[in-house]
Amino acid sequence: PDAEVRRGEIHFARHCHKCHPHGEAGLGPSLNEKPLPAFLIRTQVRQGLGAMPAFGEDRLPDDELDELLEFLEAFAEHD
Repeated sequence: PDAEVRRGEIHFARHCHKCHPHGEAGLGPSLNEKPLPAFLIRTQVRQGLGAMPAFGEDRLPDDELDELLEFLEAFAEHD
């Protein structure tokens, strides 16, 4: 994978894997079975929803969120 996708995978491991292990359901729902458009994922990450906390730019900068979204897109294409 390209460097941006690889960095996105690192951000996923740091921020998302705990509740969405390998993209599957855990505390949070499966991301593998419910692909959302990037703008909706971005909104949910920034604002939180239900048990999911909000990840502000101080916790997950925009460039890292962009890389995370690239990883999720690449992961969905190869799943």
